[in-house]
Amino acid sequence: MKNKVTSEKPDWDLIGKYLTGEATPAEKERVEKWANQSVKNREELEKARQMLENADLVYKLKQYDSAAAWQKVAAQTVPVRQMNFRKEIVTKIYRYAAVILVAILLGVGGYYIANQNPVNEIYTEILPPETLELQEHTLPDGSVVTLNSNSKISFPKRFKGNVREVTITGEVFFDVEPNPEKPFVINAGETQVKVLGTSFNVSAYPEQEKVEVIVETGKVQVTRKTNTSTKETDSLLLTPGEKGTFSEKNNKLEKNVNADRNYLAWKTHNLVFEKTPLHQVISHLKKVYRIDIQITDKELNHLVLTAEFNEKPIDFILNVIQLTFDLDLSEENGQYILSKQEIVNN
Repeated sequence: MKNKVTSEKPDWDLIGKYLTGEATPAEKERVEKWANQSVKNREELEKARQMLENADLVYKLKQYDSAAAWQKVAAQTVPVRQMNFRKEIVTKIYRYAAVILVAILLGVGGYYIANQNPVNEIYTEILPPETLELQEHTLPDGSVVTLNSNSKISFPKRFKGNVREVTITGEVFFDVEPNPEKPFVINAGETQVKVLGTSFNVSAYPEQEKVEVIVETGKVQVTRKTNTSTKETDSLLLTPGEKGTFSEKNNKLEKNVNADRNYLAWKTHNLVFEKTPLHQVISHLKKVYRIDIQITDKELNHLVLTAEFNEKPIDFILNVIQLTFDLDLSEENGQYILSKQEIVNN
């Protein structure tokens, strides 16, 4: 089920080699493959080509014999009757003026190129596919993330400085590459999650008005961004098996033992129910399989299910529920409906 995908843009050194004709066939193929992925990529490559041409123009200007040119201009504008030493002075002035002009042009060109490629401001957004086949994505530092439905992650093309920082919306599972000298920081709603190297799950859907962090391995620090005058904890240290929850409504950060065995079922498709009320079972199935399931009779919600499903299709699971509780199961326009069996009188 796992399918690791890496589709990052080639670095600027490789793009430069491609534009100057110095790239190997394999490198050329890599750049062209990236460019053909989208119109945006092709426009970015063309912009790089134009910037390279501008840089070449500036370089040619720098190589130009400015002194000779200004001497020619001086000879045409200064009267012949002037003394030779006057010509030399004028020539020197023009030479210095030309050097200053070239320096200014080079500075402007460098500024233009640098600001057209602000590495720290270029972000990649990864959205999960609508299918159930979730994909793993590798970040620039080697960390691996898996996104749940309706989720997004933004991160720089290259992590620079002394921190690796990303921003998420929705639910993401992280397997962070250890680096004690460069902590990994996640912005999720009104919280920040800081780690050195570990695996954990972060849920931060805006409509839920809360952020949940559940640790699988290692240690994670959860801090709320807003600093208020309340006496509530501003930071939590979580270890494996613990859950940190921040409520935006109450502006409260809490730590508990994680009692939800199915918190990663959206990623693994492994579900465990132990005397679980049917309405909770249905809630898990909706999240994992991204389908609509309705129970027509409220009293059915109190039924309890004990079962374990490892990567089973939704039809199989619903059939087990139907047979276990003697229910009717129907499907209409992609919606599954569970109801009491109708009693037929003979």
